[in-house]
Amino acid sequence: MDRGSDTGNLSEPASVARARCPKWDSRSRALPWCSVGVEGIIAGALAVIGTLLGSVVAHRYQDKAARRAETSQQRRLQQQRLFDGCAEFIALAEDYRRAQYDRWTRWHTEPEGQAARETRADSYRLYVETRASACRLKLASSRPDVQQLADRAIQVLELTSFIIRTDDRDDMLRRGQAAQVACDGFVAAANSVLHG
Repeated sequence: MDRGSDTGNLSEPASVARARCPKWDSRSRALPWCSVGVEGIIAGALAVIGTLLGSVVAHRYQDKAARRAETSQQRRLQQQRLFDGCAEFIALAEDYRRAQYDRWTRWHTEPEGQAARETRADSYRLYVETRASACRLKLASSRPDVQQLADRAIQVLELTSFIIRTDDRDDMLRRGQAAQVACDGFVAAANSVLHG
């Protein structure tokens, strides 16, 4: 039996090793498994490196996509909170202006009556709620446009509080109209901030 001592497998005949490894030269003392093995090892290493590189690149893209989606979700959530804050302020400003009209009317028709005391308490309550809503707008974002919007909300609040600070009905109505115009301006500015 022809056994090749340099085939790498002592139980394998040299003819089988030659058939398995066409590059093997019997005159060369190189082991047949070395040339095939090195090529195989290089090919395997390149395959592993390629797989690892592909995994790293895919992970980076997935990570970027996840961060982009999270940022987009946070932006939408902040926008929704700002919208809700503006809508709440507008509703409270309208209620507060109505309460100021009622308070002025009750005060000038029966200042000592129960209705005058109730409208005064309602007016104070709405002032506090409207001011708190304007302050929440100020805290909603540090963006300059949102800060300017919150400043406009405070202006609406101040103009509305001035409605009752007169004894003349026409002056009271003019003050109420000024507060209404300021509130409409707030709505337009809020629309611009939210959708512009």
